[in-house]
Amino acid sequence: MSLRRPTMHDVAKAAGVSPATVSRVVNKERYIRQETRDAVERAIADLGFQRNEAARALRPGQTTDTIALIIEDVANPFWSAITDGAEEVARQHRHMLVVGSTRHSYDRERELLRDLVLRRRVDGVLVVPTAQPQHELHAELSRWAPIVFIDRKPAGVAADAVLLDNQGGARGAVGHLIGQGHRRIAYIGGDPSVTTGAKRLAGYKQALKQAGLLADPALIRLGVHTVAEAHRAAAGLLDGPDPVDAVFADNNRMAVGVLQALHEYGGPVGLAAFDDVELAALLSRPVALVTYDATRLGAHAAELLFARINGAEGPPKRSVHRTTLVTRGGTA
Repeated sequence: MSLRRPTMHDVAKAAGVSPATVSRVVNKERYIRQETRDAVERAIADLGFQRNEAARALRPGQTTDTIALIIEDVANPFWSAITDGAEEVARQHRHMLVVGSTRHSYDRERELLRDLVLRRRVDGVLVVPTAQPQHELHAELSRWAPIVFIDRKPAGVAADAVLLDNQGGARGAVGHLIGQGHRRIAYIGGDPSVTTGAKRLAGYKQALKQAGLLADPALIRLGVHTVAEAHRAAAGLLDGPDPVDAVFADNNRMAVGVLQALHEYGGPVGLAAFDDVELAALLSRPVALVTYDATRLGAHAAELLFARINGAEGPPKRSVHRTTLVTRGGTA
């Protein structure tokens, strides 16, 4: 038994008509004799033929009924929530959502975007851009399909963006630590060249300045991307005669690594972090977390994208979502 997918030529042969006639029936064109239409439809049912939507979309004026979402890490609950929100809006618009992960790699982002936009012809793209500047790539691809940026927006690209109040959220979290009496507050974060990281670091420094404290470079650890790296960074800050008395982690993965180090250390060290942390309510120590509705963030970005797909014009929109500081775990 052959597992080859039946083609339009197979249907034409079984129905005793030309491939052009099969195409007209599949596309529901008028002025086809009923007996011919019946013969083609019987052949389609018998063979299990399905139209190749991707190939059809290559024709001028056709769409794929597909949008794409490019994120950093599928394992991170933050990106899972973004995906959930975007997928629900895509479903409402009768579109399929295709998700790709850059794993913080510019090369992967470039390959994914070129493949999805130029070869697969998705109707639009939601993008979480990587750290390396790639405005020329985004500007080029935006001529083929609308783009909406999530969480950060590269300079020089005229496109909609849905962002978080990164600086305000970080400022509030560090201010909370200061209000608890902490003074040697460390910062553990990722790439400061990314807008998100730069804004959160700025919020950390701003909170210290407002409290009359200096931002000590010796207490700042950057270029941290994994739980293991955050663990090592926090352990180093706690080791020695003058350990830090609090840590601000600039995302949920960093927070998990810091929590591991604090568990080993055992001392009364304060912790605040950007993003919610799974199971934080079960922790024995209180943790201040900068939270927000990530599902709504993804849904809002998708709504903007479908507005552009459906012909909305006007200057690029920049939407900033507010954050909320909550305390979980311990005596919260």
